Amino acid sequence: MIDIAALQAQAPWLAIPMTLFSLLGQPEFFILAIAFLYWCKNPRLAIRLALLMGISGGLASALKIFFHLPRPYWVIPDVRALASHSSFAFPSGHSLGAVTFWGLLAAGIRRRGFTLLVAFLVVSVGASRIFLGAHFLSDVIAGFGFGLLILIGFLALEGAVGRRVTTLPLSRQILLAFAGSIVLVFASFAALAVIGDWQVPAAWAEAAIRQGGRPIDPLGLGDAMTAAGFFFGFAAGAAVAWPRQMSTCAMGTGSERLLCFIFGLATAWAIWFVPGLIIPVEPGLPAYTFQYLRAATAAAWVSYGAPVIFART
Repeated sequence: MIDIAALQAQAPWLAIPMTLFSLLGQPEFFILAIAFLYWCKNPRLAIRLALLMGISGGLASALKIFFHLPRPYWVIPDVRALASHSSFAFPSGHSLGAVTFWGLLAAGIRRRGFTLLVAFLVVSVGASRIFLGAHFLSDVIAGFGFGLLILIGFLALEGAVGRRVTTLPLSRQILLAFAGSIVLVFASFAALAVIGDWQVPAAWAEAAIRQGGRPIDPLGLGDAMTAAGFFFGFAAGAAVAWPRQMSTCAMGTGSERLLCFIFGLATAWAIWFVPGLIIPVEPGLPAYTFQYLRAATAAAWVSYGAPVIFART
């Protein structure tokens, strides 16, 4: 077992590089990369990544609830919370997401040098999560394992499923995307049903506030609703935009394309953050509905709204 507290004490200089590596497994980074690929480089790959990351996020949320295990700084007083989170620890969502995101890129590019780089980045993301006090080694290993299973399943099924879906009418494609998002939400509801009346120990909640500076809600469904909404919004938007070939930035100089990208990201940011500032929502069904719709709207903007604007410039 790794002594996280000792590691943090003996190598404090690692805090900055480990935080940077951790960002490579952060959902916000995935969204940024997907938007760039979809608008400016490879929309087909971006769609695959978006769907895979929506599935990964939804399943990670369900798995965390099912196992309901604590983070290091919740149970070890000497561990510093260099990265604090309100969800459970097992499996590591960053590690799982890094495997699926970077793994799909490696599977598509299929170059030895890039595959080695991906392996380094994935391991570095996992190591960063341990150093930052967010995960035990077992959480990271489980994240790698579950991420690999999800990636293999996605690669095995995407061809047949994709061919079948593209033959359906647009309305049925959108309905199927919505049904898929509901399945992702249901996975977390099922996990809650399995654990029954189990409650978060008060000691964990107190330690999380003391060490991390914010309360936790590990039994909440916010992450599941966000992942499901992102899956639905991106899939539905792409289903509408793809036949019209609107999924690239406006043609023009490099600076014009850059402006398109900045405008698209700024609008996505506004969709994501501004409603939360205007409409305070307490935990519960209204909050979960809001999180689903916010994620769906932001994702649909990336996959459909922004390309419409770009096509007119």
